[in-house]
Amino acid sequence: MKSEKFLLIQNYNYQKFFPPMNRFVFVLSILLFLSSCNQVDSIDNQEPDSETEIESQLENINLNLRVHLMQSEPWVHPTGTEMSSWVTPSDIENIVIPELNRIWEQARITWNIESIIEEEIFKYDGYESSIEFIINTKRDEDGRSDPNRLPPLYYLMQPKHRSSASELNSNLYHIYLFPFIGNTSQGNAMRNFGYHSVVGVWTNKFNYGGIPEKTYLKEDPNNFVRGSLSRTISHELGHVLQLRHTCNPCLMGSKGYNVLSEQIDISRAEALRRY
Repeated sequence: MKSEKFLLIQNYNYQKFFPPMNRFVFVLSILLFLSSCNQVDSIDNQEPDSETEIESQLENINLNLRVHLMQSEPWVHPTGTEMSSWVTPSDIENIVIPELNRIWEQARITWNIESIIEEEIFKYDGYESSIEFIINTKRDEDGRSDPNRLPPLYYLMQPKHRSSASELNSNLYHIYLFPFIGNTSQGNAMRNFGYHSVVGVWTNKFNYGGIPEKTYLKEDPNNFVRGSLSRTISHELGHVLQLRHTCNPCLMGSKGYNVLSEQIDISRAEALRRY
């Protein structure tokens, strides 16, 4: 037990060096210092608490898209349906591209129109036979589309509007809108043809090869019925960005609009490679 003399000396020394006002300032300074330390520690240890927050921190990637509206006389389907080139530049600008970007916002990728070309098909010798062949192609017993329709589709493209060999890995992507690209088919990324991707503006995929109808420009993403031109373009561009057919429902499946986290990583890596 401390002696009364010691307590008096201790109290004297404390009051000597810390008078009442100085004691108050000293204690307040200590409290403020401790509070600031806690704040810094809490900020340094903050981490995104959801995938949404992580994705929101990704830098946006702007990619250039050249849209080719392939022009010709109507292609006549065996059912007698005349399939014309009906999609307009206004449809692309005001409906398709906004929907395309709504879908790809999940990966923080934005598609900008490099140009919209109303392009006459290339009329080489025998092109009429090529068109007839394309509109008569069907899937095989295993559900695979006929690959033999792809070279004629490529040769119907005007060479002057394609990417040159030196441009194939640059920030320029192609979508060709043909009247029709084969029975029960809506699009193809044309991997072996420089990814000059094709999509049909008429389709009979939804009715398993019946009478073709005009493809919807867009569709309510919460009420998937048969897909749309915007979704098909988004899907084919996913293939161009190195995504493969996978889950259902999702963008890279046969229905749905969702882009999975691993697909975001792959597509962004490929986009940045060509950026």
